[in-house]
Amino acid sequence: MKFDIYKIADNYKLTEIERQVLEYILRNSESVLNKGVREVANINYTSAATVIKLSKKLGYTGYTDMVYRLNFIIKNHEKNQEHTSDITSFISHIDKEKIEAFTSMLIKHRKDIIFITATGFSDPVADFFWRKMLVLGFKCIKTNSYAVYDNNQIGGDLVIGISKSGETESVTKVIDYAVENKLDIITFTGKHMDHMSKQSNLHFSILDDKELDDRNITANYFYARVMIVMEYLLDKAMNNL
Repeated sequence: MKFDIYKIADNYKLTEIERQVLEYILRNSESVLNKGVREVANINYTSAATVIKLSKKLGYTGYTDMVYRLNFIIKNHEKNQEHTSDITSFISHIDKEKIEAFTSMLIKHRKDIIFITATGFSDPVADFFWRKMLVLGFKCIKTNSYAVYDNNQIGGDLVIGISKSGETESVTKVIDYAVENKLDIITFTGKHMDHMSKQSNLHFSILDDKELDDRNITANYFYARVMIVMEYLLDKAMNNL
């Protein structure tokens, strides 16, 4: 299991050695239950006082409380992960070739500028995707400005477009400009065949259970599915980088 303790280390102002000890405990949450504070300290080339100070900083009563509480948190996380398949089962219907193509395209454009475009209800999904890609180290710009795509003065190389209908003019026009400038295009829409899918190098058709609900008056899980698929695809891509 991977752990990202960047915010924890920053919020609790952990020193480098305290961060090292915490990462060790997280990676070895089961075995440390049978190790004393001095043993853990020796393994990490520090003192027992440092380990105890770490536990106090994190709000635990001491070393024993810390390792048992962290072990519980990790086990609870693993238990929750077992239910992930319940909400991601639809991913199994996506062709493996498309998943591999997505990974290859992101690797190809790892150092390039990537545009993301969407509007309306899809805009928050694009916003999430944009922020996630920035955190992962991609050069990502979220914009619907026609001028950016028309002459491509910024020098983008890949466009990711999101639209439930695949026919939203403010997004399709952007995609058309991208085609003219020979940018690679990845799209996520609710249909197998629409304008955006035809213009794409790679297209993902995400289940839209309410195709006839243009204003999204009733519950529609298309947008949630897009976010889940994006998380899945990015995880696959990052594991290959």
